[in-house]
Amino acid sequence: MPASPLTAASNDLIARWQSDPLTSAPDALAALLHSPEAGLESCLRQQQGATVVDLHFGLGLAFLLTCQRFAELRKQGGAQRLHYVAIVPHPCSAAQLANAHAAWPQLDDVARQLHAAWPLPLPGTHRLMLCDGAVSLTLVLGELEEELARLDAPADLFYLHATPTRFDSGALDWNAHQCKRIARQAWTGAHALVYEGGEATALAMRQSGFVAHQLPHALALHFAPGWARPATHAATSDTPLLRQPPHARHALIIGAGLAGCAAAERLSARGWRIDLIDACDGPAQRASGNHGGLFMPALARDESPLARLSRAAYLYALNHWQWLGGVGLERTEQDGVAGELCGVLQLGRDAKQARSFEQAAAEWNYPQQYARWMSQDQGAALLGMPVSNGGYLFEQAGWLNPPSLCRRLLAVARTQAPVHQHFGRTVSALLRDGEGWQAVDAQGVVIASAPVVILAAGAQAGALPPSAGLPLQAVRGQVTHLASADFPVLPVAMCGDGYLTRAYQGQLCIGASYDRDQDPAMWPASHAENLQRLHNMLPQIDEHVDLPPADELASGRVGFRCIAPDRLPLAGPLAPGEASAAGLYSLLGYASRGLIWAPLMAELLASMLEREPLPLPRELVAAVDPGRFGGRRLE
Repeated sequence: MPASPLTAASNDLIARWQSDPLTSAPDALAALLHSPEAGLESCLRQQQGATVVDLHFGLGLAFLLTCQRFAELRKQGGAQRLHYVAIVPHPCSAAQLANAHAAWPQLDDVARQLHAAWPLPLPGTHRLMLCDGAVSLTLVLGELEEELARLDAPADLFYLHATPTRFDSGALDWNAHQCKRIARQAWTGAHALVYEGGEATALAMRQSGFVAHQLPHALALHFAPGWARPATHAATSDTPLLRQPPHARHALIIGAGLAGCAAAERLSARGWRIDLIDACDGPAQRASGNHGGLFMPALARDESPLARLSRAAYLYALNHWQWLGGVGLERTEQDGVAGELCGVLQLGRDAKQARSFEQAAAEWNYPQQYARWMSQDQGAALLGMPVSNGGYLFEQAGWLNPPSLCRRLLAVARTQAPVHQHFGRTVSALLRDGEGWQAVDAQGVVIASAPVVILAAGAQAGALPPSAGLPLQAVRGQVTHLASADFPVLPVAMCGDGYLTRAYQGQLCIGASYDRDQDPAMWPASHAENLQRLHNMLPQIDEHVDLPPADELASGRVGFRCIAPDRLPLAGPLAPGEASAAGLYSLLGYASRGLIWAPLMAELLASMLEREPLPLPRELVAAVDPGRFGGRRLE
C-alpha cells in the first residue's frame, strides 16, 4: 500500500459539504443534536467520559456543536471528558477548514483550536487534545470501509449520513456488512443519528440490532440487540451503559524514566492516583537520563508496522509536547520541555541506502513538512559543509533533553491527581493483595500497593518475575559529549550511521554505541566509534573543528536500551485472561525511540484501562501486545 493514499478534499467536495442543509447549517443541526431522541444529551449527562463516532465529518460542524454542548453540560456536572472519533477519507487542509468555519463565528473558540491542531494529510490515526485536554479528537485518515474494520472505539453515539456517496464517490451505501461493523463498536443502549435516513437505512441497521425512530431530516436509532452480549457491553435500560473501570483508579508504576513518567501523566489526566517507584534517587536516572536524544519517525517503503507506529507516535508526541507547554532551550519543568524543534537530517548510511531513500521519496509523496528528500548537494548547502550522502529532512523533528521531559510529565501529573513518589526504593517482588498488588523490597517491607501495576523499568524490569519471561535484551549504549564552544553551529540535528544533537548547556551529543555488554563504565573504544560515526556523516568535520582523541574524552554517558526482537514496544496487559496476572501491565521495549514511544504507549494503556477509544487501529495494538511472542508463562 502506498504511504499516502489519501485524496485531499477538492473544492467541489467542499462545495457539496457546504450545500448540505444539515451539515452546514449550525442552527438546524444544533436543534437536531439537542433533541432527546438524538442521544447526545443522554450520553453527555450520564457518562463520565462520553464517546461519539462520526462517519461523516465533512467540515466538522457536528464536532464543533458537540464540543459546545459538552462544555455547557460539563459545567452542570455532566461528562467530564469527550472522546470524538471521526473517519475522514478526504481531509481538508487547516486553511480550508478555517475558511469554511469563518461563517460560524459562534463556534470560533473550538474551531481555532481545531485549526491549530489539524494534522498533516498522512494516513492513519491522529489523536489530538483540545479544550484543555477535556476533548480527545481521534481523526482516522483513510478509506471509510477499511478504517471502520480497523477501528477500536466503543461508542455511545454514532453520526452517519444516509447517502455517503454524495460526499465521497468511493464510499458504499450502508449495507448489512458495514452496519455489523458499527454494531461491533456500540455499547448496548448506544444511539445513532443518521442524517436524511429513511426506511432502507433503518432496515440495514435493524438487522444489526438497532431500533429506529423517524425524526425530521434524520433517523434516530438506539442499539438494543435481541441477542446476548457480554456483560461488559450490556446496559440495564435503553440508555448507554454507565461505564467504570473494573478496578479503582489507582496504579503502581515501577520505573520513573520516560515510560513511567508518561504513564503517570496520562493516567493522572483521567483522575488516577499514582504510586511511582524507582530504585534511583529521582526520575530519569538510567536509560532516560541522556543529555540529548533525537525524535523523528522511521520510514519504510512497505509501510511496515514500525513505520506506521512510529509515524503515529511521532505525530502524537509533537501534539502532546505542545500540550505540556512547548519545546525550547529555556524551558523548565514549570513551563515545558528543554529541546528544539529544529529539524533532523537523516542521511543514508551508505550510497545504497541513499538511493533507496531517493527512489522511495518519489513513490511516497509525503507532505514536505513531514519528510522531504535532500540530495547530497542540498544537504551540504543546508549544513555549510559536505555530507556523506543524501537523505531525508524531517522539518518538524528535533531533539529533547529526556530528563527535562520526565520532570515536566511529573509536574503536570501532580497538578491533575495525587502522585506519590517512592525514590531510592528497589522492588524485589510483587505479591497479590486480595484483588490488588503489593510492591515489596528485599527486606519484605511493602513500598506501595494498588489494584493495577505497570512495569515501566526498562532493562531493569527483567529482575521481576512477571516480566522475566519476556524476550527483552539490555543493550549497552555509550554517548559521547563534546563541548559546543568551538563546534560549528549546524541548523539541524543529524542522524545516519549515528546521531548528532545541537548544543544544550554547552554540550552536544554523539552516539551511540551498540554493545552486547553489561559494563556501565565508559570505554575509549566506544568514544572512538562515536567519533567515527560523526566522520561518516560529516567527512570534512576536521576542517571545521579540532576533535580531541578518543582516549582524551572524559565526558559521556552509558545507558542500557531495553529491546524486543522486533524492535517494537510491549504495551498492554502482561497475561490477559490469567487470573493470577489480573491488573499487571507493561510499558517496555522502547529501545532507542523512547521519546516518541513513551507518550503514545502511555495514552494507549490509559485508554485500555478506561475502556476508551484506542489511539491505534486493531492490528497495531496487536503489534505491541506483550503476548505477541507466544509461549510465555508468568513465573
